[in-house]
Amino acid sequence: MIKLENLNVTKDRQQIFKDLNMEFERGKSYALIGKSGSGKSTLLNIIAGLERSKKHNIYIEGKKERFRTSFYRYKLGYLFQNYGLIETQSIDDNLEIGLKFHHLSKKEKKELKAFYLKEFEITEDLKRKIHTLSGGEQQRIALIRLILKNPKIILADEPTGSLDAKNGQKIIKALLSLKTKERVIIIATHDHFIAEQCDEIINIEDYRV
Repeated sequence: MIKLENLNVTKDRQQIFKDLNMEFERGKSYALIGKSGSGKSTLLNIIAGLERSKKHNIYIEGKKERFRTSFYRYKLGYLFQNYGLIETQSIDDNLEIGLKFHHLSKKEKKELKAFYLKEFEITEDLKRKIHTLSGGEQQRIALIRLILKNPKIILADEPTGSLDAKNGQKIIKALLSLKTKERVIIIATHDHFIAEQCDEIINIEDYRV
């Protein structure tokens, strides 16, 4: 599904990865573990095309990825550590982004949003602005938006960082429930309890220079 080949990454004039080779198979969930600053977020961002490496050899579904618009529209879903929501817009506006490229009727979109809002216990007015919500509420909105997008590749960077243990586990359970034979899930986390729930654990520090 995802293949990183001879990846070289330098940040702040320091080489982090040299000739890194790594593969992520479809139908599996992966945990990237390692201490803060070890390169977990950097690796996720490179897979997402948000950061570039000197040698840019990233293959997705057997083809070298050029990170064109279609990749972001249809393949990639990213649950950012800082949520990645548009804070000045409403809950509904942000959820609509996840549905933007699906050919659904207004009724179907409304029903989908209502289902997941109930599932994640979001009872706020959909016109409410994102910046007025708590961190936990914003994280759940971000997850609902990702689910509505229905991507093949799901990346999550410390998805429980702002949540208590109970709500954090709900997020992880929901994330891992999205795994299908056609999808890959990669979670960057420092929490070993979360990591152990994934199919494979990768200690990113084993790959640093």
